[in-house]
Amino acid sequence: NYRPFSHYPAMSRDVSLWVNEGTTKESVQAVLEEKAGELRVRTTFVDEFTIDGRTSYAFRLVFQAPDRTLTDEEINPIMDGVYAAVTENGWEAR
Repeated sequence: NYRPFSHYPAMSRDVSLWVNEGTTKESVQAVLEEKAGELRVRTTFVDEFTIDGRTSYAFRLVFQAPDRTLTDEEINPIMDGVYAAVTENGWEAR
């Protein structure tokens, strides 16, 4: 569906984490997107590598509001929730 683009700047946050072998990047991305909420406009898969039975995934979350410039004070609590979900899933932020 078409949505008008925002005239306000976007803000991005990178998330890198270790997951156990067999965890797919799609499942990780789904959790990150759910926790990032409505201000998240895009998620980009950045990197993947495996060593010693663990896989590292990196994603970039992009946030943007249609009516204002976002601040760190708005995004930091969202990212706290994202990192809490990482821990709840047994993954390790790096």
